[in-house]
Amino acid sequence: MNKHGLTKENLMATLPLALRADPSVTALAEALCELLAARPVEIDRLILYPAIGRLDEAVLDILAWDFKVDWWDPNYTLEEKRRTLKDSWRVHKLLGTKAAVELGIRAIYPQAYVEEWFEYEGGKPYHFKLHIDLTKEQWVEGKPWRALERVNYYKSLRSHMDRFEFTVKLGEPVEVGLAGCCVNTHVRMTVPEVLRGPHIKESVRAGGRMAAEVRLPIPEI
Repeated sequence: MNKHGLTKENLMATLPLALRADPSVTALAEALCELLAARPVEIDRLILYPAIGRLDEAVLDILAWDFKVDWWDPNYTLEEKRRTLKDSWRVHKLLGTKAAVELGIRAIYPQAYVEEWFEYEGGKPYHFKLHIDLTKEQWVEGKPWRALERVNYYKSLRSHMDRFEFTVKLGEPVEVGLAGCCVNTHVRMTVPEVLRGPHIKESVRAGGRMAAEVRLPIPEI
């Protein structure tokens, strides 16, 4: 006999000794144990947390409602929904902290991080900045704004976001044949309210080792 499997015998072994003396209770227990032992596939669906990586989208949407994941977005991809639900328990536990903000945003943008007011020049108490690296992300219209709106669900009520910044790194540095010179170019541009995707119209040329980085300051919502 399998000592650890979901079998009728194993289920019956959990019946208290005081109830086994009653024939009617024993008969009812045997009938229920036989039904349960015959439905292992359905019972396995009740194992939620370890199975998040296998659950389909419809089930994830239902669980997000049941577990009060207020920052849920039905437009997220399947993998983003799985990461959001998996981290939601920790976010709930850490609500109002820097860690909660980073966990919530990183489910969508894994390279995001928070700078608190004492970590940057001119910061005021209870203020923070949010940085999101979009280098390896596919641009989806409106998605960054929807993600940023949800910061209000898990940040502290007394905290205020001074600024959020999107960064797009334009590939690896290129070696140019000029000795004794190293040039780093940072291009900063204001992003319009509706953004079709970051781009640079003019090329930048300089001797030496050159790297380009685009920082996109986004207006407050």
